[in-house]
Amino acid sequence: MGYSMLFRKQMAPEQVFTPRSAEVNPEMYISRKQLESALKRALRGNLHMIIHGQSGTGKSWLYKKTLKDLKVPFMVANLANASRLGSICAELKNLVDREGRSIKVSFEEQKSAEANAVVAKGGLSHTDMYEIGQMEPFEACLAFLCKQSNNKPSILVFDNLEAAFTEPLLKELADLIILCDDERYSRFNVKILVVGVPGGVKEYFYKTPHHNTVANRLVELPEVTRLEKPECNDLVKRGFIEKLHYKVFSETELMEHVAWITDRVPQSVHEYCLELAFTSEESQIVNSDYISIADQDWLSKSQYYSYSVIESHMNERETKAGRRNQTLFALSLCTGEQFKAGDIEEIIRKEFPTSTGGTVLNVPQMLSQLAAGEKPIIKRSPKGDAFTFADPRYKMVLRTMLKKGEAEIVEKVPVSNN
Repeated sequence: MGYSMLFRKQMAPEQVFTPRSAEVNPEMYISRKQLESALKRALRGNLHMIIHGQSGTGKSWLYKKTLKDLKVPFMVANLANASRLGSICAELKNLVDREGRSIKVSFEEQKSAEANAVVAKGGLSHTDMYEIGQMEPFEACLAFLCKQSNNKPSILVFDNLEAAFTEPLLKELADLIILCDDERYSRFNVKILVVGVPGGVKEYFYKTPHHNTVANRLVELPEVTRLEKPECNDLVKRGFIEKLHYKVFSETELMEHVAWITDRVPQSVHEYCLELAFTSEESQIVNSDYISIADQDWLSKSQYYSYSVIESHMNERETKAGRRNQTLFALSLCTGEQFKAGDIEEIIRKEFPTSTGGTVLNVPQMLSQLAAGEKPIIKRSPKGDAFTFADPRYKMVLRTMLKKGEAEIVEKVPVSNN
């Protein structure tokens, strides 16, 4: 029994569930074969690549794990830092400096002051010259990668594209991609991988004067989205049962609950499961009581801002029907990425038949109100005939904080920001 307990405590919750970890957690990495295959094929092609998808969907882990498995050397430039520093090249210079490397660009042979000293030493003394500015930052980065990979194909990653989605930085990015065809840069055998939230980057460059040709140099990989249900179930089961060895009263209920409230977004799955693992750590048991506590902890710690935004849109207590709250509850039940007023009205009437019977519901107006103001919960789709969530986290929080109580009244789970 003593040995068993010792083994059970070998891994801590924070070692198993690792939200926002820059490094891939190999113990908990969930293989996404179609996306990995698409990236592997693109690496064999002659175009530069774009990986896009909503925040928290696992883009960084995807490319880092795939490149590492293929033993492809890569270097990551953070475009959020480029935005802060004012240019992509400033971040590239910072990247090389941060690696603690100087690119050797020349050396000079210095003759000894005395001829007999040359003979005595048997040769010439060499002084390495590391001249700052001799090689501009983009070329220096490519040279560094080339040296690290022994001239084998390597990748320069530009991550967090959303931080650089401004005209000056996108223009600079386009220039760098085009320069890769110049023999001064192509000789380093480096391809570019752009990673971020925005999709349609190729279309953007097609519409940009003087840079539409850059789109022909890019391939946009399939969008990285939420996990498939079996993948999400695998992550939950692997974490709680195989790694932490917790006793789970109902595996099916746990997996269904986690998949529902996190919308199967990998980062949110890790965040929620970490809270639940901490809550259940002392007893090593996962049951409905601990799940309820974890729900509140997750809302108050990780999702409090989203919680407060939704709270500000809710009906006041004295409102009789609470139609706004019913609309918010209906939004939580949406399973697609986009929805129309008719979809929401159908859900409202199904969930609240007594209070909506024989009543005209002005759902379009309510949706318009939820899409207005400084902190909208939803927004209109590009075509304008449907809505989508302004932030995917709002859907997750709605599913956790709103409950349908007696007399068809929608109630919220109270939390405190402590």
